[in-house]
This record gives sequence, structure tokens and C-alpha cells, in this order.
Amino acid sequence: MNLTTRPFRPGDKVADDAALLELASFLCGGVLPRERVLTLAWLDSDDRVTGIAVPVRDVPDRPSDDDAARFGGVIASVTEQSVPGGSVVAMLERPGEQSVTTADRAWNAALRDQAAQRGFRLHGLFVAAGGAVRPLAMDDAG
Repeated sequence: MNLTTRPFRPGDKVADDAALLELASFLCGGVLPRERVLTLAWLDSDDRVTGIAVPVRDVPDRPSDDDAARFGGVIASVTEQSVPGGSVVAMLERPGEQSVTTADRAWNAALRDQAAQRGFRLHGLFVAAGGAVRPLAMDDAG
């Protein structure tokens, strides 16, 4: 299995789902994480990499309502102030097996709810675990 991805630079176009998955793989830097990290990266209104990426360490297993509101507030603020019309890509890295967990589903639901409430666009949400990077679809929220 080739886990090497090309580097992404500001201005690079993320043109389709394959490029979005490649960006997520690049953001995690490896798919056998030892700790829980949520990395947020922004794309501009033309789906180009902005160079804004924020790794947040020590994220809880499942987001509380307060956690979700804090993350939603930060995402909405950065989007509004620095990337108007843009979107965010979220990469949840965690130890464990690659199958989607109830905790992954809780993060998926929380971030999608915050996007709907606060009006930012969640371009993609991914989980890296157990040697794989996979997208979390709306069906995975629950």
C-alpha cells in the first residue's frame, strides 16, 4: 500500500473527491496516530488550498455540546474573517482500528450540525486510524 501523498501548497486546486482524500491524507501525515488530533484546513471559494491549517491536540473522544459550539465558533470565525465564501476540511486522527466508531459518528454529527447552525461549509470530514484515511459521509453521522 502506497501511503505517500504529494505535498499541497497554497493555491493548489482540490478539484474532486480523489484530490480531497489526498489532501486529508497529507494533513494527517501518517495513518497510525498515537493521539487524538483534529486538524482543520481551509479552502477558498474556488476550492484552492489557503495554507491555513490548525491542528488541535487532546480533543475529547466525543464532543460535548460545549466542545461542538467552541469548534463551530472557531471554524465560523476563521471562515468569515480569513476565507469568506470558503470551506473547511476536518481531519480526525485517532488511535485504534480503521472502522468508523460511535465517537467518529458523534464528531461527524457535531461538526455537520455546527456547519448548518453557523453557516459555514464543511467541505469534507475524514478519519485517520488503523492504517487508513476514510471520509465520513452524512450517512456516518448518527
